Amino acid sequence: MTLSVNQQVWKILQSDLAIQKDLARKTINMRALAKYLIKKYDLRSSLDSIISAIRRFQSDETFEEEEESLLHIFQDANISTKNNVTVLTTHISPGEFHRRFCKTNGHQNHHGMRIVTGTDGIKLIVDQHELEEFKGLFTKEEIAGIESELSEMSVTVHEKAAQTKGVIARLASELSLSNINIHELIVSMPEFLIYVKHKDLVKAHDSLLKLSKES
Repeated sequence: MTLSVNQQVWKILQSDLAIQKDLARKTINMRALAKYLIKKYDLRSSLDSIISAIRRFQSDETFEEEEESLLHIFQDANISTKNNVTVLTTHISPGEFHRRFCKTNGHQNHHGMRIVTGTDGIKLIVDQHELEEFKGLFTKEEIAGIESELSEMSVTVHEKAAQTKGVIARLASELSLSNINIHELIVSMPEFLIYVKHKDLVKAHDSLLKLSKES
């Protein structure tokens, strides 16, 4: 099925947060943006038709409502950070880990530990100084990998986040615009735990603070 001009342009704009933000602020030149889209995406439509599609996108009530809802979600967001975090990835099943972990009394007070379960294994997100202790729970063959030098950002947003689409995408896009890679992400509405390399923490923190201030 061939997409209409509007559909092509809207699909592009919906995937580009930077352009969306400029449109919302009304700080972008329509003609320049249209020329950019035609060149980058090899659009086979006239300049005027591309400009018209952009204007329809910008004035669309759904776009404005979704943008307003997202900004409200991040208003007064609480952002905290923690350094020296390590991710220990294992091959064992969640059930097997639970059996061993519950029998290991010495590990019951690690309140800062995060557990991420998957189909074929689990990940433990622990403080760096506790890594050796947790490695002792597993054989060498059961440890799939260890990633150190990470920092945790805890972002607690408005409680309506669970009913608002695009929240996770907005967080990820904000960090992507700052050229920051998310190494792990845990969602427990309305809190998001985002793990980035320690060297990127300051830039990541500033990026999310700006998002909060835009609200």
